[in-house]
Amino acid sequence: MKYLLHLLLATVTALCLGSCAAPGGGGSSAGAQTQLGPHSAQKITLVHRVGRPSLDPNVVETMALVLTVEQTMQGNEQEIVAKASAHKDGPHGSLMSARGVQLTITSPGQPVSSKPHSEVGTVSATKTIPAPGGKYQTVTAQATIQNPDYTNGQVDLTVPGGQ
Repeated sequence: MKYLLHLLLATVTALCLGSCAAPGGGGSSAGAQTQLGPHSAQKITLVHRVGRPSLDPNVVETMALVLTVEQTMQGNEQEIVAKASAHKDGPHGSLMSARGVQLTITSPGQPVSSKPHSEVGTVSATKTIPAPGGKYQTVTAQATIQNPDYTNGQVDLTVPGGQ
């Protein structure tokens, strides 16, 4: 029975290593953009731990970098709120440290970036721009993660403008 457990653990480890060695298995992968509302969206990319996989179940092997852009109209001004966060094992996993996560609202207008944040939580940036006639402008934002324990990741998100 003892050897059976070791064999099972070795098989699982080999499968994990094989998936990391597969094409695209070791780098970051951008997910599809998800519409959260008429003027809000979310996009995800996965980053993987650098080095050999650990047998320790507490070690996070995969993190999801989640970028969310939400917009509201306040009179003739468009308020843009962008948030980026790192999650354990995918976008619905527990919130991780934001060490190395950077967020920038790249357009419209001058770029606005988040402040560095190293604790568990979400980094955010807010921007208000004129919206003549109450029309939404197209918004682009970018989130990156540069953490020495994980592969670098980047996710770009565009929320189209219009009425």
